[in-house]
Amino acid sequence: MRFKLSAILMLTIVLSACSDNNGSTALPGGVAVATIAPDYSSSSHAVVSLVNEELIVSSNLLPIESSDITMAAGGSYFYRIERAFSGNNITKFSFETPQDVIWQYSLRDDPEELVAANPVDMVVVNETKAYVIRRGKNVVWIVNPSAETEEEFKIGELDLSAYADSDGKPEMHKALIAGGKLFIVMQRLVNNDPSETAYVAVFDIATDMEIETSYPGDSVKGIPLQIKNPQSDMVYVNTDNSIYIAAVGSYLPTVYTGGIEKIDVNTYDTSVVLDDGTAEDHPYDKITAVAVVSPTLGYFISCADCDVTLYPDPSFTDYSLFKFNPGTGVASAIEIIGLQNSVLAGLALSPSGELWISAGDATLYVMETSTDSLVDTLDVFLNPNQVVFER
Repeated sequence: MRFKLSAILMLTIVLSACSDNNGSTALPGGVAVATIAPDYSSSSHAVVSLVNEELIVSSNLLPIESSDITMAAGGSYFYRIERAFSGNNITKFSFETPQDVIWQYSLRDDPEELVAANPVDMVVVNETKAYVIRRGKNVVWIVNPSAETEEEFKIGELDLSAYADSDGKPEMHKALIAGGKLFIVMQRLVNNDPSETAYVAVFDIATDMEIETSYPGDSVKGIPLQIKNPQSDMVYVNTDNSIYIAAVGSYLPTVYTGGIEKIDVNTYDTSVVLDDGTAEDHPYDKITAVAVVSPTLGYFISCADCDVTLYPDPSFTDYSLFKFNPGTGVASAIEIIGLQNSVLAGLALSPSGELWISAGDATLYVMETSTDSLVDTLDVFLNPNQVVFER
C-alpha cells in the first residue's frame, strides 16, 4: 500500500555549517546519509547540500523507532531501505525535498509472512528499472522506481536459489552495475559461520539472464571468491574496469580468511590484492570497509577484535584507517586528528573524489585524497551508517 509516513512526521531539521573547514569541497549534487542512534533505539536520515560554497547538513529527517536502515541512490532520488527490524520497506525521496516521502513500498512476498525479506541494497538502472537485494530471500526483486502504486512496483525477479547453502539462503549482500552487468555478492553464511565459499553472481541487465563466468568444476555460473564473509560495499573502478570487495573472514572463532579481492569485469578473473594475514601475523585485523580511488590508491578500515554482527560496534574503539596500493598490496596507517579512538563505520568516495568517513560520534569526516587531509567535519545528529551521492 502506498502511503506517506504521517505517523512519523515529527521532523527535526538541524542546519549546521561545516566546522574545521580547511579547504573547499566540491559537491556536484546532494548527499544522503542513513543515521542511527548510538543505543540502536532509533534512526533517521540526513542530507548534505552545498550552499554558498559551504556544506550544510539537514539532519534527523523522518525519525523512526528502530535502527535497521541503510541507503541507496539513483539519479536525483535516494531510497531509505528499512530492513528486517524496520519494516522491510523502501521509501523514496528527492534530493531537492528530502523530508517529503514520494512513496513507500513493501518488500515482503506476502504481508503475513514470518520470514523477513530483509532488503539490504538497491541498484538503479534507470527511472523505470532497479534491483532490490533481499538478504532474507533467494530472489532479487526487479522493480520500477517510478511506479505510482505498489501493484506496479515489482516487475520481475532474479533467482539465486542455486547458491543457497544448508540454511536455505545464499545471504545476498551487496550489488553494483558495471559494463552493462549486475554483480551480486553473496556471503553464504551458515548460522553466521563463513565456512562456505562466497560467490558473485553476474546478470545481463538488458535481458536479466545470468551469465556463465566459466569457473572449472563449479555447478553454478557465478564467480567464487577467495576471501570469506564480505561485509562492506562493492566498489567499481573504471580506470582498470575492476570491482573490489572487502571481507572480514570469521570472527567467532577468529579465523583470518578475509582481505580485499579484485574482480576483472570482462574476464571475471580474481586476485586477492590484500590478505588479512594469519593467526600469528595479522597487521590489519578485520577489514570492515574499502574505498578505491584508482588502481594504485585505496583506503580501508580495520578493527581489532570487533564483533561485526554489531557493526558498527560502539563497544570497540580500536578502529584504524589505512591507505593502500591495490597494485602492490602495500598499506600504511593514516593518523588523522579526530579519527583516533573513534568507531569508524564506513567509507564512501564522492563523484568529485573526496573520501567521506562515517564515524561513531555522529560525525562525517571529508578527506582530500590527494593530500590525506581533512577538509570538512560535519555533524549529522546521529551516527552515520551509509552515505550515498546524487549522480
